[in-house]
Amino acid sequence: METTKKKSRDSVFVDLFRDKKNVLRLYKELHPEDEDITESDINITTLESVVVNTIYNDLGFTAKNKFILLVEAQTAWNPNIVLRMLFYLFESYRRYIYDTDQSEHTYSKVFLPKPELYLVYSGEKDVNSELSFAEEYFDGDSSVDAKVKVFKGIDETMCGQYVGFCKEFGIQRKIHNDSIKCAQETIRICIEKGYLAEYLTEHKKEAVTMMETLFDEEFQREQFMKAEAKRNMDIGYRLGQRSGHEEGIKEGKAEGIKEGKAEGIKEGKAEGIKEGKAERCYIDTK
Repeated sequence: METTKKKSRDSVFVDLFRDKKNVLRLYKELHPEDEDITESDINITTLESVVVNTIYNDLGFTAKNKFILLVEAQTAWNPNIVLRMLFYLFESYRRYIYDTDQSEHTYSKVFLPKPELYLVYSGEKDVNSELSFAEEYFDGDSSVDAKVKVFKGIDETMCGQYVGFCKEFGIQRKIHNDSIKCAQETIRICIEKGYLAEYLTEHKKEAVTMMETLFDEEFQREQFMKAEAKRNMDIGYRLGQRSGHEEGIKEGKAEGIKEGKAEGIKEGKAEGIKEGKAERCYIDTK
């Protein structure tokens, strides 16, 4: 059976925002006060995975060199998303400094566009509308902080439509599992409801292909977590065995010393009594 891959939701997001027209619309929704911005003011800086284990994110762009915006899309909750976004930000800044011929090692202060961090979340877990690095990791007691605004509702904005697309995809997967019918019905219903309708209409064939063939990240994550859980259980078991063995030796030694002392005292007393009686007999005979 042809299957639909769960990673498709992320893939649609990434593909959607490869188009500057969509990035510009997203920026205008985030900054409606900036009426004069055009596509030429947008520079896409998404960190793409070129080599294995490199840092990459879903969407990064600068606007008029005033702002640098990083946007991540998550269908399953990741408690480390704020930390990950800090990694993306630092790497984006590093590349920005290089691309603008600046250096942090000179006496001149480098220019950096103001950062804005966003999460588009379509999962089931109830999360706050804003996440704080300091709160998440240090109960608010940290000299370093970063805040991530969370979009999680369905509305007419680009982010809201994407959430609607993900929710509908989840509904159709429960009905059709990972079949081609799931992809087709998701696209049909989303177009009817107005969720990314223009994009899905123009890229229907590509979207179906993505939803059929792309890497199943969530499945792989589940397998990885199961493997990690088993690995940790095995490690815990071995550590427990070792700890129990060492504790047994320790307790055995302590018990042995205790019993040895008791036996020594007992024998010492007996020997002392014996010697005392012998000494007394010697005195009496004298």
